[in-house]
Amino acid sequence: MSAVSLDDAPPTARPAVSVARALGSTTRAGIFEHLQQAQAALTVRDIAAAFDLHPNVARTHLELLADAGLVVIGRRKHPGGGRPAKVYLARDDAAGHLAPAHATGLRGEGAAGAALLVRLLVALLDDTNPGDLVRRAHDVGAAEGRRQVQALTVRPQGTGIEGAAVVAVRALRSHSPEARVVKAGVDWVDIAGIRGMFRMLDSVRAELAEALERGLLYGALAAAGASVTLAEGGTAPGGGAIWRARVAAPVSQRAAIEHAATVDARGLPRETGVVQAMRSITGLSAGDVLEVLAEGPGSPAAFARWADRAGHVLLGVERATDATGRPAIRLLIRKGS
Repeated sequence: MSAVSLDDAPPTARPAVSVARALGSTTRAGIFEHLQQAQAALTVRDIAAAFDLHPNVARTHLELLADAGLVVIGRRKHPGGGRPAKVYLARDDAAGHLAPAHATGLRGEGAAGAALLVRLLVALLDDTNPGDLVRRAHDVGAAEGRRQVQALTVRPQGTGIEGAAVVAVRALRSHSPEARVVKAGVDWVDIAGIRGMFRMLDSVRAELAEALERGLLYGALAAAGASVTLAEGGTAPGGGAIWRARVAAPVSQRAAIEHAATVDARGLPRETGVVQAMRSITGLSAGDVLEVLAEGPGSPAAFARWADRAGHVLLGVERATDATGRPAIRLLIRKGS
């Protein structure tokens, strides 16, 4: 790689910009931490590609970070000659501003992610049902996400769901250094780069990797003060899932209906879920309500057909989330006489 020469002008010679202002933007904070993680000089195009920004927008963010003294501007000579490329390098003495992942004694996706996987494997030793495995993975991830947020010594300032997302992303970088907020709206935020070390599970049990990722993010957001629902929001530049976290809707009137039993059929073949519902409702009294949590296209119709044939009453079908924020199709079935 070509040598990089730093500009002669010291940071104090640049226009004064406060660190608080420079890091007050979610995108700029993410760019700064990205530079710290890279530990190398990057160009505007490198940053624009990593954060899906127009090069002019990326340049503006980088220049403001440099004005605050967080980033040093340099020049990289091309081997073939020509005009040197302008590059940006995180200052070593600015490392304390964001408390990056290595400040906890953990390095990137290494120790923290490995420790979580070990805890997950221990928790799964006695489980055999695939649906139970996925639920346990989600629960372990959620507990870890909450723990990471609670362990933060300094929290960035912010309000609403975007403020909670900034806190959650900061905490989760001990597991996933590329974690970042991609976009945000009034009641939603898109987050990418959470999968981290869990990618090693993709080729073995992809559903467990997804459950860990979803749980980790949900737990962190909950600990940061945001009650959300999570849904896949596409693919991030460079790969990996984008998660859209949306402020949870108010509880519906159906949610207040008392139910005598619950069958969680998520992660099960549709026919197996119906059989479990049949067995569960057998032990109920006439008039009792069975709650079924299902997922996937065709699930409501399958349970509705069974309820109709058996003489039960389908009270309602709605999209919902369980106590851990995992989405479901919720059916309420009243047992017939």
